[in-house]
Amino acid sequence: MVTKSVSLRLVRPWLFEVFKLQYLQSAVALVFVLSAMASTAGAEDLGKKYVANLDYSKQFRAYDWTVGNTDVWSLKTFQYKLAEEFEINLGPSHVVFGRTGTNVLWAVLFPDQPGEIKLAGDGKGEHVTSVWLRFHPARVGELFPTDTVEKQGDAAFVQRAKVLANFKMRSSWHKNGKPVVPLSESITVDLETKEGSRRFYVVDSQKNTVKYVDAFRQRTLPIPALLNQSRGLEIFDTVWNAFDREYAMFQIKPDVDWQSLREKYRPQVAKVKNNRELAQMISEMLNHLKDLHVYVKVDGNYVAGYQRNRFFNENPAAAAQLIGPLSVEKGLRWGRTNDDIGYIAVDNLVNDSLPKDFETVLKQMKETRGLILDVRRNGGGSEPLGRKMAEYFVDHPVVYAMHQYRNGPKHTDLGARQKRTFSPNGNWYYRGPVVVLQGERTMSSAEAFVLMLGQCPNVTTMGDRTAGSSGNPRQINAGAGIVINLPRWIALDSNGKAFEGVGIQPDIEVKASRNEFMKKQDPVLDTALKRLRKNSKEQNDRSKEALIPRP
Repeated sequence: MVTKSVSLRLVRPWLFEVFKLQYLQSAVALVFVLSAMASTAGAEDLGKKYVANLDYSKQFRAYDWTVGNTDVWSLKTFQYKLAEEFEINLGPSHVVFGRTGTNVLWAVLFPDQPGEIKLAGDGKGEHVTSVWLRFHPARVGELFPTDTVEKQGDAAFVQRAKVLANFKMRSSWHKNGKPVVPLSESITVDLETKEGSRRFYVVDSQKNTVKYVDAFRQRTLPIPALLNQSRGLEIFDTVWNAFDREYAMFQIKPDVDWQSLREKYRPQVAKVKNNRELAQMISEMLNHLKDLHVYVKVDGNYVAGYQRNRFFNENPAAAAQLIGPLSVEKGLRWGRTNDDIGYIAVDNLVNDSLPKDFETVLKQMKETRGLILDVRRNGGGSEPLGRKMAEYFVDHPVVYAMHQYRNGPKHTDLGARQKRTFSPNGNWYYRGPVVVLQGERTMSSAEAFVLMLGQCPNVTTMGDRTAGSSGNPRQINAGAGIVINLPRWIALDSNGKAFEGVGIQPDIEVKASRNEFMKKQDPVLDTALKRLRKNSKEQNDRSKEALIPRP
């Protein structure tokens, strides 16, 4: 009995220590679980926050994008690895998303300390100062997992991201400076490095391949020029005052409150640190004018400005199919159908030799029974060059357009309407029927060219409305490498009607969807050919030469 009693007394303290240890272990485990739950609860599932409802399109549709203060996120880490081909690692970072709706179109990462290119064919070991990513919107949750997203980020990174995005936007998966949705397997990883090289990689996550594009290596993000507050405000005031005095189209844009825009943006300008941030801020203010002729450049690079989607109502591959083989020469493309319908595309108004080249080509159309002039892709240039070409189709001097400038301090102070005219060419006259093809990409001086041709007796315009943008601009060298394009007149047609923003309507509208311009189809060009064939058949008079000498 004594022995048994002693044994029990010896065992009980040992059991107590075991129970005590188990309790402590359970408590520690519970604290760990609760801590993990708290950490997870504070994270964000970016895949659910930025819901993807856009997909890749073969037609390469471009999207407007926006970025707000709530599109900045603080990351614990960022890593991207593709098999044994490619890997970059960043520590604590901020990521900024550019989006349309809830679809993320691009991302910019700024690491707190330079990250590292851990694995790559070129650039391995270099240190990353920024990352520009282009990827399918549905992959945002995959690239930025919940356990790496810490919290809402510092809104101060928004402006930096906009500056970087504007610089990178003309690289890949873009159209006219705007992003398109990439293929789901495609990711662009574009890095700026501490070593001074730009490293550009195109990833195919389906094939597990990485292509390095060395052409971008020296095209690095320019170093911004630092600005103090007073200098930044001085430049802003120079730009705002110039538009206040000279911009003529305030009168036809009553929704623009110019004074309110100054009150909104000037305090923000006081906070910018360099010329690139200032240029971005000025561009954002000028975007309210919705003027395609207004742009901002800084250190020779364009800042993304106002754009609107303009349908391109031409299929470049269709002309050779519908017309035949085409010749090309400095802004001109031309050919002739088997049944003698001439085709001349005037793609710009830039080269000084254009009028002489045009006359040479027009003489080849001497015995055609009709002519198509195609300016659907013409974005403008020099209006006098257009006048020299339009002279072949008019039989007497005509007014084709008017304009007005500002002549006083008030936005409603406009000078008298000034008429613009052109006269017949002294040597040649094309008297056959002419169809002019136009569309929303027809812009600026090309719109004046359309107005000229519209005054010619044998011309029919066809297609869609033009862009509706003409301004006779001047450039403002505002300082710190910032240049602004300032349109100065209101453009009017021959009846005195302003066409800014609404364009010039064709005589015959050809309504067609994007799908109708696929493969080798072009419903606008096809309609023009049918019209000329019908007219020439009805006239039944092919013996006359279409291009004749002036008396």
